[in-house]
Amino acid sequence: MDTTDAGYAVRGTLCITLLALLLTAGCATSRAPTIAHTHIGHAMTGWHDTPDKGGLFTTAEVKAGEALEAAEAASAAADLQGIQSGIEAAMMATDPQYETNPGDVEVKAPYGVRQALTGAVAHISFAASSPDASENIKQSSEQFTRSAQPVLERSDLIIALGSDILVSRSTEEARILSEEVLRLTRANVVGDDSDGDGVPGSSPQEFGMRQLRDEIQAMIDREDPPYTTVDTWYLFNLVKLPSGRWVFKQRPASSSGGYYY
Repeated sequence: MDTTDAGYAVRGTLCITLLALLLTAGCATSRAPTIAHTHIGHAMTGWHDTPDKGGLFTTAEVKAGEALEAAEAASAAADLQGIQSGIEAAMMATDPQYETNPGDVEVKAPYGVRQALTGAVAHISFAASSPDASENIKQSSEQFTRSAQPVLERSDLIIALGSDILVSRSTEEARILSEEVLRLTRANVVGDDSDGDGVPGSSPQEFGMRQLRDEIQAMIDREDPPYTTVDTWYLFNLVKLPSGRWVFKQRPASSSGGYYY
């Protein structure tokens, strides 16, 4: 080891250079994402008040799966009470606000398939309307909005049929209706096969959550510059000004407490 003054100087220079490189790398990884990509992150990675702060679309996927499991349990039930119990759970996973009275805030921002998917559609639309949105996002957003409608329409039917089942006094009637609820909840997960071609989700009118995820992923894959997972700080510190403009808050280290764009 070189213990001369020159040796110490060389090693000191190397340490300073290495520190500078590390700081530079840290700054690069914390660079603010585009507003458009942050809204995509809200759909796919995280949002303020979803369960476990998951992405809105990923929350919709989870809830669609829960609704299907509950509908399967209802279909397998041996009596009216069991059918109704399973159907009620499917309804809650689909739209937990179906029986909420106006002004009822006992549960903060409950999310079912309907609420989460509607939120995901909104944020993909926000991404498309951002000044920094690519043409890819603008065009994809319009298609995604249309593609999501069959899931939302099925959700309406699930609630309508479920409501009839919950007041039914006939086990046979409840069982027949529960089979339709099962079909609808399954279609919301894997897609429908209404055209009878043997391929669920072969057209946008048949889409379920599985096909919607493929559509979002295809949009992400087409992004140039590439989309990267948005850092949590940016996801939860994007705010909408009264003017309608979306901006990031300044980090806590800033003394101004304002925003940056």
